Amino acid sequence: MYRQLIEGVDELTSQLNERYQAHLQCGAGCSGCCHHNLSVFAVEAAVLTEAIAALPEDQQGRIRQQAEDVKEREAKGELVACPLLVDNLCSVYESRPLICRTQGLPLLYEADDGAQEIDFCPLNFASDAAIAELQDEHLVPLDLLNLKLAMANVKYCQANENDEPHLRIKISEVILRSV
Repeated sequence: MYRQLIEGVDELTSQLNERYQAHLQCGAGCSGCCHHNLSVFAVEAAVLTEAIAALPEDQQGRIRQQAEDVKEREAKGELVACPLLVDNLCSVYESRPLICRTQGLPLLYEADDGAQEIDFCPLNFASDAAIAELQDEHLVPLDLLNLKLAMANVKYCQANENDEPHLRIKISEVILRSV
């Protein structure tokens, strides 16, 4: 179920990247959205664990060290970059979590007050004319995708006798458990 979700998200993001290409600054080497130690569900952690295990040993060692550094810096209240970043590139790009797949694109979500909001990377859609091009049917439906992700995680947890599908795991913890 998770892999089907990711395939659908990749198809959607590909269409949106093509549609809004003139207004997107995202690309290889841009890691502006990667400056957090995000948390993931168990199903995503399992996929990340597999991807990390497939990395060369030296790269595993590097991201492990980065994960340890992130943990220390977070304890001090410092801002951190994703420990999976190596030279401003995601070391497990093909296996990145759902949130990473949608970053930068125009996201439609429900705000705390119930209003529909649109958010995107501040480097993208830099003009009022670009923002005016945004249309509801050409946005990432973030709440719907998060609901589907939560459902896929529940199914994964049931199949793996994990009775805590609500828990999220920091990416640094996934790395430290994996390597």
